[in-house]
Amino acid sequence: AVVSTQSTGDIRQEKPLFTIAAHDCEVSGLAMSRHLPGLLLTCSADKSVKAWSLTESSASCVTAREFADSVSLHTISLCPDYPSMLAIGGLQCGLQLWDLATNREFREAFNIPAQGS
Repeated sequence: AVVSTQSTGDIRQEKPLFTIAAHDCEVSGLAMSRHLPGLLLTCSADKSVKAWSLTESSASCVTAREFADSVSLHTISLCPDYPSMLAIGGLQCGLQLWDLATNREFREAFNIPAQGS
């Protein structure tokens, strides 16, 4: 299996701050949240989307979802008005939406209250 790795670092330095094994295929989309500090989203040709919690020295996968009806995923974007809503585009699946706030692990990692709380 091909492991796609991503390095995060300061371009003024020679070494990355850390490297993560993100997906089983190439990463085709990245999005950073301007509303939720430390939230990185990735999508891949392996049909999955992952939400990562970044710190200065590490990254941990908070949640992941496979879009099985897609051949591959190509783009990901966060809604500017609703910070946990994703739009994901892929081959043969068109546009799909995923509200990350429906995921307990995501809410806990980014201190988001459950709806109705």
